[in-house]
Amino acid sequence: MIASLRGKVAQKRQDSLIVEMNGVGYKVICPVSVLESAKVGEKIFLNTYTHVREDVLALYGFLTADDLALFELLISVSGVGPKAAVNILSAASSDKIRSSIQKQDPGILYSVSGIGKKTAEKIVVELKNKLGATSELFSLSSETEDLHQALSDLGFKPNEINAAISNLPEDLETTEEKLKFALKEMRK
Repeated sequence: MIASLRGKVAQKRQDSLIVEMNGVGYKVICPVSVLESAKVGEKIFLNTYTHVREDVLALYGFLTADDLALFELLISVSGVGPKAAVNILSAASSDKIRSSIQKQDPGILYSVSGIGKKTAEKIVVELKNKLGATSELFSLSSETEDLHQALSDLGFKPNEINAAISNLPEDLETTEEKLKFALKEMRK
C-alpha cells in the first residue's frame, strides 16, 4: 500500500490533487485544508491512506499523521466511508473534531454532508474513548514530526517508525540523537 507521497502538485481539482512523482500522476482525494494549502507547481508531502475495494482503488491524502489517524478512526465506524470521513475533516480542524467527540457533542458532525443525526451520535459513542489515547499517540511535536519524516525518507514503514519513536528515551534532546537511537533500534 502507498503510505505517503512526496511530489509536485500538477493539478488541483474540486476534491483532489494530482501529485506527480517520477513522471507518474497520482490522484489523491483530500480534505479542504489540504486543497487550500496546496499550490500547483510546488512540492508537497502527504500521508496517505490507500482504499481498496473490488471496484475502487483510491488514495486519500493528509498533511499530518494526526489527520490520517483521525481519518482511519472515523472510517472504522460502521456506516462512515472514506468520502464521509473526508467531509468531516473538511468541516473543521481535526482538533475541533476530536474535542467535540471527547466532549460527546456531535454538533459539528451534524453539519457535515452525508452524516445524519444517528451516524453522528454513533461516531461519538464509538470514538469517545479511543480518541483520548489516539490524540496523545499521534500529536507529534515539530521535532518528532521531523524525526518521523527523516525515517520515512529513509524508507521505513509508518508502523516501524511509530514503534521506534515510542521507544525513545526521554533523555535524548536533539533530533540527531533521536534519529541515531531510532536507527539503531530499527536495525535490531
